Amino acid sequence: MFGDIISNEEAKSFLKNEIKMEKKSGTYLFYGERGSELMEFSLAFAKGLNCSEEPFDFCGKCDVCLRIDSGNYPDVEIVEDPTGIKISQVRELIYKASSSSYEGRKKVFILKDVENLRAEAANALLKIIEEPGQGTFFILTSHSLNIIPTIISRSTAVHIKKKTLEEMEVTKEEYDFFFGDVGQIEKYKKSGIDLSQPVPYREIGEHIKNYIKDGETESRINMQKSLRDFMRNRKFLEDVEKIYFAEEIYRGSRDRSMAENIMYESILLNDDLSKTEKLLYIKGMLRFPVNVQLALKIFFMEI
Repeated sequence: MFGDIISNEEAKSFLKNEIKMEKKSGTYLFYGERGSELMEFSLAFAKGLNCSEEPFDFCGKCDVCLRIDSGNYPDVEIVEDPTGIKISQVRELIYKASSSSYEGRKKVFILKDVENLRAEAANALLKIIEEPGQGTFFILTSHSLNIIPTIISRSTAVHIKKKTLEEMEVTKEEYDFFFGDVGQIEKYKKSGIDLSQPVPYREIGEHIKNYIKDGETESRINMQKSLRDFMRNRKFLEDVEKIYFAEEIYRGSRDRSMAENIMYESILLNDDLSKTEKLLYIKGMLRFPVNVQLALKIFFMEI
């Protein structure tokens, strides 16, 4: 039920009212900082639109709710791509949106990270979200409002805020370590890992590899510790060490989204605000077909 979600009382109340109005279709833009519960609210709203057991809410226990949670409900589909949703995915989406519902209820399409939409994909998407077919709902998620204005104007915007440290029941140090990311904090709380134990920056490549291989919370935390060690010591490092650090990241993973995420966290940790604009520009270059290794070197030489 919406009441079981801790935080965002205003958003929960609004979404319950939207369900109560029994709209035939709609397009919603759920936006919030990285670490906010965009997917939790997206799935909650999808369940609320389809659950038959709890009027104007969702029970979380019926067959429909459980299948949505497990990703096995055919009328709720998540569309995503780490490099930005492509025109081919939008075309497939348009076809599916025009088809009949499998279960005879509401069809819900959740499009993740629309701030990374390719231009041609965004233009194609506009045609369908303006007037969704009866029984069809689109939920767009974004970590910023730096998206095509016409997408915003054709959507009902819902701001999803991060949980506070009090709501998460963690210390300020723990909250700040994960930048308030709800998912990471929840995993950390179950792990019993000591955040005070340092990890050298020279080991970041190894921990990136481990994280990609096992997806374990410990590997993710060690990766973050290595980054923080570099950021603490960067002003005392020679250029050759900064280049080594960038190459270790690339050795750990050549994935563009991994490099972008590490750059993003580095910017958050950076205390020299005069460099922020240039660092954001370098990070933004990764949205284009640039050399990832070179971009990492330029970024960490600059920071």
